[in-house]
Amino acid sequence: MTFTLTKPARPALVFSAVALAAALAGCAAPGAMPTGPAPATDAGTSQGTRAPLITVPPTSIGNWIDLGEFNAPWLAGDSPVPVTGPNAPTRVAGWRREDGRWLAIVLVQTAPANGPQCPLANNQEVVAGGDDGHCLRMRRNADYDGWMARQNSVLHQWLAARGWSALPRSWVAYRVPNESGPALEVHAVFDPNLIEPVTRNPNDFLIAGAPGTQWARQLGAAAREAGSTGRLAVPQFPYTPRVAVAPAPAPVVTAPPPARATQLTPAPRPLPEPRADRE
Repeated sequence: MTFTLTKPARPALVFSAVALAAALAGCAAPGAMPTGPAPATDAGTSQGTRAPLITVPPTSIGNWIDLGEFNAPWLAGDSPVPVTGPNAPTRVAGWRREDGRWLAIVLVQTAPANGPQCPLANNQEVVAGGDDGHCLRMRRNADYDGWMARQNSVLHQWLAARGWSALPRSWVAYRVPNESGPALEVHAVFDPNLIEPVTRNPNDFLIAGAPGTQWARQLGAAAREAGSTGRLAVPQFPYTPRVAVAPAPAPVVTAPPPARATQLTPAPRPLPEPRADRE
């Protein structure tokens, strides 16, 4: 049973643990979203710790849904990690529009101490500036030319197998390495319209990428805080989802009235000339 938000103006809600047998098998089930304290450890998980809770911003379009807490494969797809098989503690939340389209999927995973450092990502993926190094990565069109399927095949297939994908989509990831405690990684895949404004002139186009970059850095900061607080606070997206304009109704074509028949009187036929032999 899915629990949806009925009060969009309510402050951030907390996604709680949903310990279901199907989820532990790698298939998440939507659940309720009560508030509660952040858990510290859980002996029932394979790594001895649980993924942070996920809190979400309010929304007036669609609903954020708790997609579950369970063990899953390490979904980063880059650099070796001390996790084998589907044993990484994972938590997932999704934002779904009324028509069923997924606007965003946010997931957080943990790995044991001395886990993966920041990956050596391609320069086109690393968010320039700041002191994040390669920890903060971004792809504004993650599926262009098959990039997601090639570079993040585990994440790509894992989301697709659960129906949690809608194209096009952007991707942001941040890794929090930790020498003394569990490492943490956050992934967000979402509708590009949530970070891209409508451009109407060249100046709009030149600055259009700034809101998305700022949001990615806010997500990275939230990931760093989640490592110590046990809560991942998803930042508010800079733009609301674009609602498709309903197509104009087709014009009603009325058949013209049938033409009225006009009675034509045939012209009289001329009488034949009299024959000369009968005069």
